[in-house]
Amino acid sequence: MPRKSPYRAVVWGPGILGRALLREIAAKPELELAGVLAYSPEKDGKDVGELLGTAPMGVLATTDKEAIHRLDADIVLHCPQNTSDVSIDSEVTNDVVQLLESGKNVISSIAYHWPRFHSATFEEKLQAACLAGGSTLHSTGINPGFLNERLVTTLTGVCTTIESIAVREISDTSTIDSADMMSAIGYGKKPDDPNLMVVSLGDRYYGETLCQTVTRLGHSVERIETDRDYLLAKHDYHLKAITIPEGTIAGIVHKWTAVVDGKPFMSIEEIYYNHPEICPVPMSEGSGDGWTIEIEGQPTSVKVHMDMMHSVKHRQRFNGDDRTLPGYYATAVPMIQTIPVTVAAPPGILYPSVFAHYVPDLRDSPVPEPAPATQH
Repeated sequence: MPRKSPYRAVVWGPGILGRALLREIAAKPELELAGVLAYSPEKDGKDVGELLGTAPMGVLATTDKEAIHRLDADIVLHCPQNTSDVSIDSEVTNDVVQLLESGKNVISSIAYHWPRFHSATFEEKLQAACLAGGSTLHSTGINPGFLNERLVTTLTGVCTTIESIAVREISDTSTIDSADMMSAIGYGKKPDDPNLMVVSLGDRYYGETLCQTVTRLGHSVERIETDRDYLLAKHDYHLKAITIPEGTIAGIVHKWTAVVDGKPFMSIEEIYYNHPEICPVPMSEGSGDGWTIEIEGQPTSVKVHMDMMHSVKHRQRFNGDDRTLPGYYATAVPMIQTIPVTVAAPPGILYPSVFAHYVPDLRDSPVPEPAPATQH
């Protein structure tokens, strides 16, 4: 029987992504906001509508994690700061474990995309928490999540052999309103600054997505090679969150490559920039963001370019006064769309799946279990 009641959702972390999730939850009658976990004392006790700049929503944000654990909720949309420590014994991971053990399903944007990338022990800890609480853990977003694990894998369905896969993401980050995030990326710092957090963050995010995608395609990753370059400000840039002095980092080009059988097999290149004059590649008309996927294979190769904005028809990047980057909504919406699947899944870690795609040997293709016969 189709579900009649709405899914009760908690938003864990009402930052840029969390606010995007809250807007979408408020717009969908099949979802009900059960609670909001805030990190900032300034948000404690405030109506969620106040955080969004809208009419009151009747739900108060709280910094009390135990209050969230006591809530009746189907799902926790987990999105603390992306700079958070998410190692096996970190506070964030232990929060997730406690949520899972309490019986709450979790969809995370910042980690747990492919925990076996870090260690078998890490994966076992999360799996055990799911089994203890009868809950499910899923992780998704735009990248990691949608772009490589689902879209790239789907596009390989036209290939029987693959020589290489190249993914590029370019992002105009000048409208980000979080000074902490801009600083974490490295803007305003010198390239030789030893505290560039974006390096370790990129290795975590894109190491996981590369290993998950390549493994799904039937190969083993020997190692991941990294390369990076920094785009320096030609003059002072006065942005919404910070001022970037001349000669400091105003853009970053990072590349991660998965090596298979001694050769480069799949790469992810991330280009962040804060002014068109320093962007090293052509930008899309009407949008500062773009994603390109290029697969060299046999008997067919494929190249896809994707733009995302509020309105393609009107070439509008933003929706009125809402200056949230399209990439944040492209992270929020996959999280929301996977709520029914995550809630219905058996206990354990839930990974994304695609019906049919390239593998070196078709006998190794993942074959779904047949559906039970319909009784007449």
